[in-house]
Amino acid sequence: MIDPTEPMDMEPVNFENWGKLVKTWSTGTNYLGDGQHYPVPKDLCELKQQLARAQTGVVLPPRIVDLDVVIGRSDRLLLRIPPANLLQAAETALQTQDYTLPVFYGDSYEGQAQTPLPDLPARLRFHAQRIGDYTIANCQ
Repeated sequence: MIDPTEPMDMEPVNFENWGKLVKTWSTGTNYLGDGQHYPVPKDLCELKQQLARAQTGVVLPPRIVDLDVVIGRSDRLLLRIPPANLLQAAETALQTQDYTLPVFYGDSYEGQAQTPLPDLPARLRFHAQRIGDYTIANCQ
C-alpha cells in the first residue's frame, strides 16, 4: 500500500491548459493555440515533455513509471477501475481529512463546491459518488 500522504492525483496548476491538451490529443487540433505539435504521447518521457511545453503544471508523482493511453470510442463503454491501493489510501486519508475538489469547481460555483462535508460518512459517500462518476465518465 502506498503512503496515504503521497499525492493521489496529477494535480494540474493550470487546469485549463491541461484540458486543452487532452482536447488536442482527442481531436488532433491544437486547442492551446501555441503553434506546437502535440501528438498523443507514446511513452512517459513524451508525456512529461508535452505537459511542460503546454504549461499545465502537472508534476507526476515518483510512483508513476509507465504510461497507458486509451483512446475512447463513442460506441464502447470504457470501464476505468482505479487501482485498489490508491482507492484505499484515499479512504484512509478521508478518515481525518475533508474531501477536496480542484479549485476551479469553487470558482465556477461561487465557492459552494469547497464547503466542508459534515462528517466521515458524508465524505465516504461523496468519494464513492466521485469514483463511480470517474469510472464511467465519457468526457462530455
